[in-house]
Amino acid sequence: MKKVFITEYVGLSTRLEALAMAFMISEYFGHEVCLDWRELDALHVVGAHRRGRGLLGRLNSLKLLGDASEGFDRIQNHANVNLRTHHGPRHLLRKLYLPTAQRVKLRPDLIAVIRDTFSRYENRPLVGVHIRRGDFPLISPDVFDVNAFVWPAVPDWWYEHVMRQIQQAVPNVAFFVSCSGSLDAFPNLQKNFDIFDMPAESPYTHFGAGHVSARHPAADLFALGCCDTLIGSPCSTFTHYAANMLGRPTQIFVPPAYKMFKSQPEFSKVSLHGHGAADWYAACRTGQGLETVTDAGSLQITNGAFVDWM
Repeated sequence: MKKVFITEYVGLSTRLEALAMAFMISEYFGHEVCLDWRELDALHVVGAHRRGRGLLGRLNSLKLLGDASEGFDRIQNHANVNLRTHHGPRHLLRKLYLPTAQRVKLRPDLIAVIRDTFSRYENRPLVGVHIRRGDFPLISPDVFDVNAFVWPAVPDWWYEHVMRQIQQAVPNVAFFVSCSGSLDAFPNLQKNFDIFDMPAESPYTHFGAGHVSARHPAADLFALGCCDTLIGSPCSTFTHYAANMLGRPTQIFVPPAYKMFKSQPEFSKVSLHGHGAADWYAACRTGQGLETVTDAGSLQITNGAFVDWM
């Protein structure tokens, strides 16, 4: 049996992005989708098998890296594929993004935690917040330029600005925050806003420093996917997958795609439900599809979270 393997070559959300490529390979060339992830104790991917490459998986093997659009037909000549990318033929992938995401199921007890936590906020306006740190470095404390680095961290002051604008327009808003590390690293958010996180501790200690979080990454990802409005981290696949692959269409707030100063913070909104990561990167880095927000009072912030899709 031919096989396509996705190993723990990157963080969880980017591997989930790669699933569409894996199932496309399975559909076109007959390879069985095999995953070797520790998070499969919390996630089930319908149609995939939990299996490592082993020695046999290295025989007649093709490694796919970068953009796999060129030479895609080579796959049919190999019994095994080591998939280490989520970039491929976009015209083929487009129809598979959402159906593939719907294959990903969260463990029932973690769903129960999400439902119970959000139930306390069902009658209040709710906004999700994803703050990526770790291997996303902070280049400057006073200036943010999304194109200054491959994976730039957004300064705290930008999140505070967006949250403050929303809070002034919708005073009883609550914010669900998913972040690298823990909420203890963001005392200003705790002081100035009604925030909470998902009470599901991460059991994973194997990740590198750039991917460590106090909270369960799978629970956080699905919880963000329940939010109709999300303040995101540009270029982060965690923000992208939660907002654009899970749940229903989400409006995402991100910084503008040009140099922004602490003295003049701005934010834009975009919705890319069902779009691939390439469109997300284009929006974040070039401004493609972004709409500048000048009046937070015009925003539609819904009450509670939408949990029925899980």
